[in-house]
Amino acid sequence: MNSPEPLVSIILPTYNGSRYLPEAIESCLRQSYENWELIVVDDCSSDATPDIIASYVARDRRIRSLRHPVNRKLPAALNTGHAAATGSYLTWTSDDNRYLPAAIEEMTRFLVEHPTVGLVYTDCALVDEVGRYLRDYSAQPASQLAYMNALGGCFLYRRQVYQTIGGYDEELFLAEDYEYWLRAYRQFELAPLHKTLYEYRWHDQSLTKSANRLAIRTSAERALRRHLPYLRHSLPQDRARGWTVCAANAVRRGDLVQAVTAYAQALRTAPGPSLGYVAKKLVGRLRPHRPGSEMMPNGEWS
Repeated sequence: MNSPEPLVSIILPTYNGSRYLPEAIESCLRQSYENWELIVVDDCSSDATPDIIASYVARDRRIRSLRHPVNRKLPAALNTGHAAATGSYLTWTSDDNRYLPAAIEEMTRFLVEHPTVGLVYTDCALVDEVGRYLRDYSAQPASQLAYMNALGGCFLYRRQVYQTIGGYDEELFLAEDYEYWLRAYRQFELAPLHKTLYEYRWHDQSLTKSANRLAIRTSAERALRRHLPYLRHSLPQDRARGWTVCAANAVRRGDLVQAVTAYAQALRTAPGPSLGYVAKKLVGRLRPHRPGSEMMPNGEWS
């Protein structure tokens, strides 16, 4: 890339994240791309997190910290960080995950070389609680946002995206990222970069694994219902599949009115094979959950 390199803002929200936070920050310090700022947002931690943050702020002038006086949850922490960011490109990472050294450089180069792309996202590796490799996760086409969270945990977007669509929805905790990608997809081009640039840690205390599955499904369904009618870049069959996911989750929680409404939307969106597909998916959603089947950094939230 031509000099000067654009500034990249990395937001790192954390809450009682002392166990893995040093690894997350160290992965930023190891980046081959050096023109970045790291904004660590402490969501009112009660463990050693504040001391860890202070030690890194003293160590590197590129690191800043902000703290909420009360716990406000992840979406609010993201919004606090974004409001303080000054970079031309923006991203955020979790306090238990790690960037690989070329992550910021590769994603920044991609956006510089592809001026029509608003957001780039990459493949990642799943690791266990001590960092041992489990398996790879390949970023899916953005069109699949119509029925699943197709983006992994590693991404970078232009400031223009944030300026256009605004911040994260603080009423959609556990699906704030999915709703944001849906909102971005309506107005910008989202492109996968098939390089493994991130380690997504899978452990008992991770938000994705420890959170109530019904709460995740409900929040994600709210986001999907809000945006599905406007996802014109997705194929009709993908949008119909999204409506079937909404219908299945409504059945799970006993809301038959919402289930029938979503089912009808699926049939209107892509008549033909939808009927059999919907029936199959509805039956599948009512089967007992298989332990371990949720082992995915993002994915179909059923």
